[in-house]
Amino acid sequence: MTVLPSETQPVVAVGRRRPGLAFVVALLCWVPYVVGLVLPYYANGVHQRPAGETIFAHDLGTMWPYDTPLGGAVLFVTVVGVPTVPFVSAGVTMWSAFDLWAWRRTLTRGQVALYAVAAGVAGASVAWLATPLATELLLWFWD
Repeated sequence: MTVLPSETQPVVAVGRRRPGLAFVVALLCWVPYVVGLVLPYYANGVHQRPAGETIFAHDLGTMWPYDTPLGGAVLFVTVVGVPTVPFVSAGVTMWSAFDLWAWRRTLTRGQVALYAVAAGVAGASVAWLATPLATELLLWFWD
């Protein structure tokens, strides 16, 4: 019996692996923290307050960048981004780990490095939440 070309199994196309995209998403996880919390803290000199003065004495809404025309966008990015960053970071870490495992025989060293760095950057954005600075800034923001 002869197998005709129309009866052969279709070729399965392998999807492209995108370690650069995983790295970009991992970097974007830092945007709400940096733009909404750390930047106002250092740009407005709150980090230079006297030792006995509490951070709550400074009204975040009257500080740069919240008092600029882009303040609403910064506030939106921070309010939406801060609670969702741990979930997105976990997704990037799992995505990177899965692709590293699933394509371990075909990935180049550069792709392996990008996936590893993406997982590290994403994991660091979650680990940063355990630092005293992050705790202080989050309490200051949500107050």
